[in-house]
Amino acid sequence: MNHKIAILSDIHGNTTALEAVIADARKLEATEYWLLGDVFLPGPGANDLVTLLKDLPITASVRGNWDDCLLEALDGEYGLEDPQEVQLLRMTQYLMERMDPATIVWLRNLPMLEKKEVDGLRFSLSHNLPNKNDGGDLSVGNNTDKFDQLLDEETDVAVYGHVHKQLLRYGSQGQQIINPGTIGMPYFDWEALKNHRAQYAVIEVADGELVNILFRKVSYDYEAELELAKSKGLPFIEMYEELRRDDNYRGHNLELLASLIEKHGYVEDVKKFLEAIKSKYKID
Repeated sequence: MNHKIAILSDIHGNTTALEAVIADARKLEATEYWLLGDVFLPGPGANDLVTLLKDLPITASVRGNWDDCLLEALDGEYGLEDPQEVQLLRMTQYLMERMDPATIVWLRNLPMLEKKEVDGLRFSLSHNLPNKNDGGDLSVGNNTDKFDQLLDEETDVAVYGHVHKQLLRYGSQGQQIINPGTIGMPYFDWEALKNHRAQYAVIEVADGELVNILFRKVSYDYEAELELAKSKGLPFIEMYEELRRDDNYRGHNLELLASLIEKHGYVEDVKKFLEAIKSKYKID
């Protein structure tokens, strides 16, 4: 049997980009899909994004670090002192106003590591490391020993996301390592390579052999995505506009976050949300 598997990662709430990727994968006759986490935020995608995913034959999914941030916000682990926590609380509030709470149950039940076997070929799927879905351990410029953390004797191919860059390399023993890139949030270090396209990958397995690895960069209407975000009242829209137009997201700029929080009065919104999640949103 010939398997064509589309690998989707780091959608980050960008429904417009996801639509373009799905259309491209269908043209390539993908037979199944793997989802590597960071489904929501900072983009506006909520129930509309979930609807797109539900229409796909997804056969494996893992949880990302932004997914964990969403769950931590709902579980009351964030406060009002750190601008990044206020941002995550306000954006979680926005998301939950537009999303079925059953999706949170789905996120909670996603593993950090999933193993798949396709015609005898053994795959390991994680967002970042198998036991750590955040941090810079697997940045594309790191040494091979870092990437060996993805591998064991029962893994032929390791697939991960998180770093928002397409990658193909080998571990020290020769196993394959693949990163499909990011659908909704591309980063570039080299100016001449910068583009607004959504990234994903398609792998083809036939008779137990990995016969093709195809990296895709798919154009989509990023201005339409930005207008959608504006029409839906996305918080921190200034940062999303910079992300969509300049491929730059200053989520660690505490000064910028603090200024936007004060400008829009997000602390008052978050205070109300913190009261609401005690009974309404928290799901054990």
